[in-house]
Amino acid sequence: MKNILRQKSLELRKTLNTEDLSKKIIKNLISIDEYKKSTNILCYYPIKNEVNTLELFLNKEKKWFLPRVKNDELEVCLYNEKKLAKGSYGIMEPQNSPITKLDIIDTVIIPAVAADRNGYRLGWGKGYYDRFLSELDVSCKRIVLVYSALLYDNVFPQYHDEKCHIIVSDKEILRIEC
Repeated sequence: MKNILRQKSLELRKTLNTEDLSKKIIKNLISIDEYKKSTNILCYYPIKNEVNTLELFLNKEKKWFLPRVKNDELEVCLYNEKKLAKGSYGIMEPQNSPITKLDIIDTVIIPAVAADRNGYRLGWGKGYYDRFLSELDVSCKRIVLVYSALLYDNVFPQYHDEKCHIIVSDKEILRIEC
């Protein structure tokens, strides 16, 4: 069921005006207190019509981090625009050394193919983020960015799927009780 929903969502995403919708989502994100209060943020580098996060990295009041895939895990590295290269799956990844203390990360901004109103996201199906999120302190805010057209009632989460605290779309901001 999840694979069918993933394929349907990816096809639908191709029809969306992702540039305009991304701007609305980012505007909604930067308006919330959880974002305003965060200082060390792990964010993703967008691919394949994901919500475009690149303008966030211009905010020098925040310390930005990017993930990189190593083996079957995500490593976290300080963002440095000059030290990026295409890595796993064609995603721009940091080439500097990973941080060793994950507890400095207070917010994670997570990509999604789709999400549901219960705080679960549907990713690319490899489980990198779910494994990573399970290692973080419970105080770390988990924020999913998703187009409202891809926000469903149910994305059929499984036992290993990690719930997120906030879902930000172009039309609404959902706070989830975790």
